[in-house]
Amino acid sequence: MNASRRGLAFLLPSIAAMTANAQAPATARKPMASTFYPTEALAYRSSATKKGRQFLNGVNRSGFGLELHETIMTPGTETHPPHKHAHEEIVIITEGTIEYYVEGKTQRVTAGSVVYIASNEMHNAKNVGDVPSRYYVIELRG
Repeated sequence: MNASRRGLAFLLPSIAAMTANAQAPATARKPMASTFYPTEALAYRSSATKKGRQFLNGVNRSGFGLELHETIMTPGTETHPPHKHAHEEIVIITEGTIEYYVEGKTQRVTAGSVVYIASNEMHNAKNVGDVPSRYYVIELRG
């Protein structure tokens, strides 16, 4: 088959779109529908010091990736060693006192506080209070 440059110019974007769609996870192809996430219907995964559960994970109608999860930590528990990732996070603290480390700065935050973590910044959290801490993380996966 002989193909002109003009023909290829029309064909290549279609091939690229088909390839990208074929390699994307199922959630990237079908947007999340409006729904409810009743607390009693969501099970926790847990250890002796930390438990969590995922509310949602997918893309919206414009293809923007979103994930929401909850974590509860006992006093003295650290989430994980400092790490970073490409996506951004919004953390909403609803119970307890947490010491958040973000890119070289440590800040103590309490219930009602919000922490924003930009992409590719080292971060982690530790419950420094006397009671369990609870927080929700919204991952903005773009």
